[in-house]
Amino acid sequence: MNGDEQFTNRLIHEKSPYLLQHAHNPVDWFPWGDEAFQKARSEDKPIFLSIGYATCHWCHVMEHESFANPRIAKLLNDAFINIKVDREELPQVDSIYMELAQGLMSSAGGWPLNIILTPELKPFFAVTYLPPEDQLGAIGFPQVISQIKEIWHSKDRERLIEQADRIVEMLSQISPSSGTVFPSEGLISRSIETFFEISDPVFGGIKGEPKFPMSYQLEFLLRYAKKNSDSRSLFLVELTLDQMARGGICDQLGGGFSRYSVDDRWIVPHFEKMLYDNALIAATYCEAFRFTRNPHYRTSAEEVIRYVLRDMTSPDGVFFSAEDADSEGHEGRFYTWTPAEVKLALSSPLAEKFCLYYGITPQGNFEGRSVLHAIIPLEELAGHLKQPAEELRQEIIEAKKKLFEKRKERPRPFKDDKIISSWNGLMIYALIKAGETFQKTEYLEAAIKAVEFLKARLWQNGWLLRRFREDEARFSGSLEDYASLIKALLSLFELGLGTKYFLWALEMVQILENEFKVSEGAFYQTNGREQLLLRRCDLYDGAEPSGNAVHAENLVRLYQLTGVEKYLTDAEGIFKAAKMLIDAYPPGTFYHLLALQRYYDRKTPLIVIALDEQKSLMPEIRKELALQQLPHVAIIWKALDDEELVKAIPILSNKTPLNHSTTLYICTGTHCERPLNDRQEIMNALRGFYD
Repeated sequence: MNGDEQFTNRLIHEKSPYLLQHAHNPVDWFPWGDEAFQKARSEDKPIFLSIGYATCHWCHVMEHESFANPRIAKLLNDAFINIKVDREELPQVDSIYMELAQGLMSSAGGWPLNIILTPELKPFFAVTYLPPEDQLGAIGFPQVISQIKEIWHSKDRERLIEQADRIVEMLSQISPSSGTVFPSEGLISRSIETFFEISDPVFGGIKGEPKFPMSYQLEFLLRYAKKNSDSRSLFLVELTLDQMARGGICDQLGGGFSRYSVDDRWIVPHFEKMLYDNALIAATYCEAFRFTRNPHYRTSAEEVIRYVLRDMTSPDGVFFSAEDADSEGHEGRFYTWTPAEVKLALSSPLAEKFCLYYGITPQGNFEGRSVLHAIIPLEELAGHLKQPAEELRQEIIEAKKKLFEKRKERPRPFKDDKIISSWNGLMIYALIKAGETFQKTEYLEAAIKAVEFLKARLWQNGWLLRRFREDEARFSGSLEDYASLIKALLSLFELGLGTKYFLWALEMVQILENEFKVSEGAFYQTNGREQLLLRRCDLYDGAEPSGNAVHAENLVRLYQLTGVEKYLTDAEGIFKAAKMLIDAYPPGTFYHLLALQRYYDRKTPLIVIALDEQKSLMPEIRKELALQQLPHVAIIWKALDDEELVKAIPILSNKTPLNHSTTLYICTGTHCERPLNDRQEIMNALRGFYD
């Protein structure tokens, strides 16, 4: 994949696997930073900025075809100062230029994203993949380079710079940071109707292709279904989750989900696996299980978690970023099968049943090979075969184990082993959710181990850093990093796993307040200490939910836990800023809508469990709470003599274990019901509370 090893450029000193993939290109690459910017100014050259990531298929293609090509590299070096950026290390750089490319230059989104900038970092040209030569009517990369160089050194340069100035001005105007109108509760219902209009009633998800896996969008629908007894929402959730789990987008042998499917039936994926997708999906299947008690959703959630703990977890207990789509020079080769390969691994007639169930055919459905996907539910196949369903299920399970072991003999796709704070926060939350839902202590232990690593290695001098790799922590944490980790820490606290997690969350909330907050508005993506074209508030959801939306949810949770009005006011500032975008395109702001559901349900009572010295009833109460599905409840476990917690939440000072026995308090605002310390009364109250 890399160019001739005789070349070595500055990227050799970086830690990013993506940048290192380009370290032997003949292109004179710079990392993002002052050295490159100053050189562009001193040599009066435009900047060629190329953004991608280590598991990006078309990034690999362009690297091999163009950046490793000495002839094209010479053209690039002559015309530009060349900067390579890993979008996962510097999401703030990527988001600015991606929005410019998509919204203002009419360029298709995607990676690699290639932008031409003035030395002042203002863009005037954007494109994604370019072929190394003219082909099929598409202009080749060398011709693009030559044309831009010619224009830059002509009298037309002034026009280019004026165009770049206009583009930046337009972006600054369409990126709201504050607002005056608060979104009404009715907006939630109207947004549901908008989503139904674009949803696929046959295969789930959103109509058309490609199809991206859905997670927090479905959690939003589940919560709406719960509160409003809305059968349409529940139907769409179950349809989507069922189809995703049966489809090729789900790794039927090893667990985990690919980035998206290229068709509208979830069958043929783009095979790369991202940590954030799998974290979000696992949490959603947990939520769906709590609502429906469908055992298949538990299986799906646990298969994702098993994959992450097995294949995506470092020896230190934190989580790697991604796995590539390619292996052996071909996309999907690791995951696809032929009937002959199956028959070599399984005895007949099991091989025939397996091929029938998973759609493995001689012609295949992807480059002459087959992506495993369950064509029909197993129960239907059992009826067709006139075999008991449970018997067939066990046969398929055993066959999957054998093929999984056989697959281990294949070269595995490249793994991006860098640690990203926000993605780890999302995975930690998924583990907490699964540990709570399924009463599995090993999931909670894994979550705590990851949190402790982040605290030890990525929390430095009172700041959260974004990326860790090969003993180096680097790059200031973004709003997404803080917000996702705060969400996980609050969840650990609400499970009674330690006041220290709550106190660390409060520290980070204060940093966001001091360094990221727009006065009476939302939060910037960055702390303002980095050199960027613009400092912006990102409010739309992308591959990850909006950092502002996640933090709005955090702030409402903190208000519920503490009663401090400032948290609610700050959340309202985010919602006001986001209202215009929610109105314009609800499907792009689903996490804001999910957070709004909590806002309008914020008067749900607070549960305080004041534990006695032995922490008696704690396991039983936890188990009872895990049986319920009411996500907007706030829960505080108060250990005896926890002075730090009382200092942080003064309203807890009079919540004590009566008669030296664990006592339950159910409070709404300043009013609390009669405290209960009888075991049966506590259990009855919890069950009645959820009815």
